[in-house]
Amino acid sequence: MTQNPDEVTPRRLVSIIVPALDEAPNVPGLIERFGHLARAHPAYDFELVVVDDGSVDGTADLVVAGADPAHRTVVVRLARRFGSHYAISAGFEACHGDAAIVLGADLQEPPSLIDDFIAGWESGSEVVWGVRRTRTGRSWTQEAFSKTFSVLFTRYADLQNYPAEGPSGVLVDRCVIDEVAKMPEHNRNVLALIAWLGFTQTRVDYDQVARTHGQSRWTRRRMLQLAVDSLIQFSSMPLRLCTFAGLGVALLGVLYAIFLVVRVLVGVETPPGWSTVLVAVLLLGGMQLTVVGVIGEYLWRAVEETRARPLFVVRDVRTVPGPDGSPRRSPSDRP
Repeated sequence: MTQNPDEVTPRRLVSIIVPALDEAPNVPGLIERFGHLARAHPAYDFELVVVDDGSVDGTADLVVAGADPAHRTVVVRLARRFGSHYAISAGFEACHGDAAIVLGADLQEPPSLIDDFIAGWESGSEVVWGVRRTRTGRSWTQEAFSKTFSVLFTRYADLQNYPAEGPSGVLVDRCVIDEVAKMPEHNRNVLALIAWLGFTQTRVDYDQVARTHGQSRWTRRRMLQLAVDSLIQFSSMPLRLCTFAGLGVALLGVLYAIFLVVRVLVGVETPPGWSTVLVAVLLLGGMQLTVVGVIGEYLWRAVEETRARPLFVVRDVRTVPGPDGSPRRSPSDRP
């Protein structure tokens, strides 16, 4: 079929999704970087999608006020703080791009990373992971916890595509975005969901730059919560660990019983006392409570899923249209 020379193939649209929580000082740098990105890749159209995850410092207003009129900007305000993975999901729902790049509002990813993302996409990859070679601004305890979780998660979650070092930033093709939209899990690790989907996945390594404004909201408590949710969502390892622990305690009990019988047979008197009984009761009781607690974690998440509440609540969506006045595609155009 001969193509009409008057027909122009539309340029592909790339969405930059940025979850943000109280990132007002970083907004000018974010908008400036977005402008540089668009100028560095004239073969593509770009849209900036900022998801305000319950900020109280006017982050959304600053983005709208400072938006570059040369490019489309969308600000999604959530009704409260839901968490970064829910904010990313909201960004996927709001974006219109043929691909989407998820970046942090702290500007700790170097501009060259976006070039590598796009190059990987152009080479045929539908998922391009960003993996940090070096990190800044984290204590050794946070770093140790993060590495330990990544090792355990990649080993027991059966996600061959999930970077063992832990991903930071990712590019996903439209086909991946549409599949993630079909996954309504509430205890959510959206990056693990992307890894689970498969498709063609690759990675690029980069060196993280120092944060210039503010501090990370990624506290130890939230890190622990995400670790527990992710392990329970993608692995049966906690249940199996309880099984093995129970078998181990039972084996110790049998060995101790044999030890007592041997002592009696060789004529060694075993003095009566409460210490042995107390230790056994505490050990068995603690093991039983642990097993019940792990089962309760799985049960609680099953209850969460049956409630069928929305993943997030959107307060409003503010759009600053680019020169063409409309996105390259609309949600109704999605397959």
